[in-house]
Amino acid sequence: MSGLSSILETAKQALMAQRFGIGVTGHNIANASTPGFSRQRVSLEPNIPLPTTAGLLGTGVKASQITRMRDLFIDQQIRIANESFGGATEQKRILSQVEAIINEPSESGLSAAIERFFNTFHELALHPEESASRNAVIQQGTLLTQSFHRIQTAMKQLRADLMNDVNIKVNRINDITEEVARLNVEIINSKAAGFEPGDAMDKRDLLLDELSRMAKITVSENNNGSVTVALSGSVIASQAGSVPVEASIVNDQIVITYSNTGKQLPINGGELGGVMQMYNARLPGYLDSLNQIAEVVINRVNDIHSTGYGLGDPPPTGVDFFTGTNAGDIQINENIIDNIALIAASADGAPGNNEIALMLAAIPNEPLLNNNTQSIAQTYNGLVSTVGSHINSAEGIVRSQEMVLAQLEVQKSSVSGVSLDEEMTNLIKYQRAFDAAARVVRTVDELFQTIINMV
Repeated sequence: MSGLSSILETAKQALMAQRFGIGVTGHNIANASTPGFSRQRVSLEPNIPLPTTAGLLGTGVKASQITRMRDLFIDQQIRIANESFGGATEQKRILSQVEAIINEPSESGLSAAIERFFNTFHELALHPEESASRNAVIQQGTLLTQSFHRIQTAMKQLRADLMNDVNIKVNRINDITEEVARLNVEIINSKAAGFEPGDAMDKRDLLLDELSRMAKITVSENNNGSVTVALSGSVIASQAGSVPVEASIVNDQIVITYSNTGKQLPINGGELGGVMQMYNARLPGYLDSLNQIAEVVINRVNDIHSTGYGLGDPPPTGVDFFTGTNAGDIQINENIIDNIALIAASADGAPGNNEIALMLAAIPNEPLLNNNTQSIAQTYNGLVSTVGSHINSAEGIVRSQEMVLAQLEVQKSSVSGVSLDEEMTNLIKYQRAFDAAARVVRTVDELFQTIINMV
């Protein structure tokens, strides 16, 4: 009887083991489309055999562990690629908006406005005393100032919007690190109880992948199953909890600091780093270039125009054409708008003299910028080319990192992904083994009945 009982126990454990296998397989199939899910596998191993006079007698099988299929090296490579991809993607997005603001080449762009404005002085030189030529100067000058205003206002608004983007990303980083810290505790407790918390670890890894796209992080796994997450070398999440961060503006620069201590964290990667680079460096650089061009236009036109003479008796002189100092406040002198006779075309006040108009028309060809090596047009075209170069660079990084991430995802899928064909094969295998174990139970039951009937 004890021999039959041991066989029955062996069959029972076999049923339980195959049931575990079917359960895990069903879990894999159910989560085949779940983002971040890692395939799980049941580890089966034989029970300790019993010694008999004939040798060691096997006592069946047991499900020793449910293992999560994951490659930590691939995870690390994905997070490194995520950081570069996230930063380049954000810069590409913002630079595309800058490109739309500049809108070059086009008839409504600043380059065309500069060209048309100075061309009106050619017309004024041909007809220095005609009202139509003077009105054209006012009209094109107004369009030029409006172009400067439009570009600067749009870029400043874009820069202000980036601060909102940074705050949104920082809030999301804090949400992620808080959840990672909570999952750390859950995972530690599960492992301490002898269980493998695969689903909780998958959720944590999915959050870490998202976090790696937002900023440059390092992740180190501890022996108890928890992870320590550092942002730019400073810990923001661990088994002890999370440390919130915040964004603020210091000296017109966005900085990220610990909320509790104020310690500054250098950010140089990911979506957050990409946005901060645009806010702190590139957009101010574009605005500086635009303001330098406007300043040169204002000063050079005024230098020449103020030495010339308009129409009248006596002819007026010493009048500045523009007011303001940069692209934000450049304006045509209100006195000139009210009285076009104040527009200077003559160098000596004599009727028909056009020397000042010709000098004004020649300004675009003068080397006035970058240590007197570039003209206004060359400097502005250089700004447009710089923006284009930055866009091309960002697009190149996005394309290359997309390819890297695609390859890494294939490798990750080969390890962690769920293959429905494979799972169906496993399901059939476990089902057949379960059926066979059930057959053993029925056979042992029949043997028990035979013995009972004998008694």
